Amino acid sequence: MGTWVGLYPPQAIFLRKRFRKILLNPPNFEPGSWCGAGKLWIDEDSEEYWLTSRPRLGSKKRGYAVEIYRSKNGEDFSLVTWITKEELSEMAKVNVHSIENQQLLRDPFTGMYHLYLSVDVAERNVAGDERRIFESKWETFLLVAEDPAGPWEPYGFVIRGDRDYDSGEARDGTIDIVDGRYFCLYKARPKGSDIVHMALAVSNDGKNWIKLGVLTVDESAQPNYFLLSGTIHAGSLGPVFIGTETVDLIKGAALTRRFSAYVIDYRNLNLERIFTARWEPGSKYEHPEYPIHTYCNVVYDTLRDRWLIWVEAVDPTYSKELGLNTEVDRVLLYIA
Repeated sequence: MGTWVGLYPPQAIFLRKRFRKILLNPPNFEPGSWCGAGKLWIDEDSEEYWLTSRPRLGSKKRGYAVEIYRSKNGEDFSLVTWITKEELSEMAKVNVHSIENQQLLRDPFTGMYHLYLSVDVAERNVAGDERRIFESKWETFLLVAEDPAGPWEPYGFVIRGDRDYDSGEARDGTIDIVDGRYFCLYKARPKGSDIVHMALAVSNDGKNWIKLGVLTVDESAQPNYFLLSGTIHAGSLGPVFIGTETVDLIKGAALTRRFSAYVIDYRNLNLERIFTARWEPGSKYEHPEYPIHTYCNVVYDTLRDRWLIWVEAVDPTYSKELGLNTEVDRVLLYIA
């Protein structure tokens, strides 16, 4: 161990992870009910842990809010505030059909908190129909606040679907700050297509973004469905992504059993694979075949010298079957 230098090896984090507890339960345990798709942010100044989540109640009540939770120990969270999609629609001046991934972090220059929300702003609501999910139109909206507890004010859309490769979806970003620069690995899908790739954008202020384009993986084209969700860390080789890797879409749901790490070679628009391993369920709350529904965070806890890993897990007991409106998801915590 004494010879390891640079970022703590992602392989060691994965090896040492142990299930800790359920962090959040869904609104109910009926098929199609979820929570998760959020971000864990540790505020070293206040020694507080902040966790965001989106609740969902099946096809008729898709991601209907963003919830913000607070904790003093990183394990026991209480709800502090929330923003409904109706309130967000008023802020964005457009009809928001659903909220998905959220990213919470603090701008190093202004000290303001940034909350990035993936929102479906298509002309019509696909209502969670797995046959029509590629008719949706997803973009990324930014809220700002002086405190995570709010009040939150709208800044506007910051990552829009304005390129051919992201005209259908420009969302579900993994956003972190490395050496003062914002990096965003985000889900890019062309309009009317079922091809999903990871694209990269960078920013100096978190508001004005430069899109660099779709990445290669080890200098080869990405698979037709390739989705990363996790955290970007500073490594001696460059920014390093650690989290889940999803290559399967099952009845409208992006489900995974892979945990991966990549060096982000942003100058050459390439992901250099460090490792990939199968995620074996460490608890009874994870489906044995596909334990995770896309979303994940891997965060180093500077307050307690440990790694915190949360996943949006597919519950094997309450889920009717794998799929967009038939499974039940909750948020689980692992510690390494």
